[in-house]
Amino acid sequence: QEVEDPVLQPGDVLVAVESAGVCGTDVRIFKGEHSAYANCVGRVPGHEIVGRIAEGVGGGVRPELTLGDLVFVAPNIGCGRCAQCARGNENLCRSTEGIGITLDGGFAQYVVVPARAVERGNLIGLDDSRPRRAAVLIEPLACVLRGQNKVDVHLGDTVLVAGGGPVGLLHVALAKARGASLVVCSEPSSVRREAARRAGASVVIDPTACDLAEAVAEATAGDGMDVVITAAPVHDLQTAAMGLAAPGGRVLFFGGLPKSRPTVELDTNEIHYKELTTAGTTASTVNDCRRAAELVSRGLIELDWMVSDIFALEDFAQAIDKAQDAAALKVVISPASTPETS
Repeated sequence: QEVEDPVLQPGDVLVAVESAGVCGTDVRIFKGEHSAYANCVGRVPGHEIVGRIAEGVGGGVRPELTLGDLVFVAPNIGCGRCAQCARGNENLCRSTEGIGITLDGGFAQYVVVPARAVERGNLIGLDDSRPRRAAVLIEPLACVLRGQNKVDVHLGDTVLVAGGGPVGLLHVALAKARGASLVVCSEPSSVRREAARRAGASVVIDPTACDLAEAVAEATAGDGMDVVITAAPVHDLQTAAMGLAAPGGRVLFFGGLPKSRPTVELDTNEIHYKELTTAGTTASTVNDCRRAAELVSRGLIELDWMVSDIFALEDFAQAIDKAQDAAALKVVISPASTPETS
């Protein structure tokens, strides 16, 4: 659809979009299953955005950034006044806004970053001299980083990542980068199991071909995993997570369940008698995004290979279909007439 050129208010910044990642949230939006979109119309989605500063009004560009700079756009914007924002948890702000969720996003040639987001540092400069294919993964990596910080993934841990989609692969890669001694990935897709090996998994499991609990016991000599991360919205995974954890282990509920069926039955005796720590995280903060951008920009975590498919803007519907294909990894929209592949 052709729309009017964005109108900037004082302090707003216009970003020319180079690439925007497609994630599960975008698929739900496309299907009309997201509460922020009435009947799947009325707003431009896309919240994993990399582009160049095209225009700033009223001195809105921060001093460290200038016109033409390559930037990543942190999508979440808190009110800046509540207790959660004061703690740096703008993702938990009751009035939080999201570029590509409650505001027009990056599946377009241009996206407006409002002045209140510019002031709070949501525009993050990137090193233009480095390969930038993986830059579009900064936002999901920030979410993954927040999750792993919550359960303190560290040197020597054994980590199970249940789910080998793009987010699961980021969990595998980050756990390996943080020094996990053993990373196990459970994933039914053979393509994604192979990708999990490339991301750093030492053991990959096909849960449709064997018993997951038995496979974990074999991989850990019966000890269980120090960290269990449910990186797919699967009820059975959440139910099984406590039993897969070692005594004293940590369980992260990362993949949210559908609102139509948001509950599972848990054996809380597992939590009690094994002294487990359970946690959940949602989205990310600007600080999470800055730390993720540093990991990518400095080459501390290598992710370029995870971008499997790049589509032009007019092929958006095909991109949504591809994002639901178990053979795909990260799917990206490039609004340029010739998709960016560098």
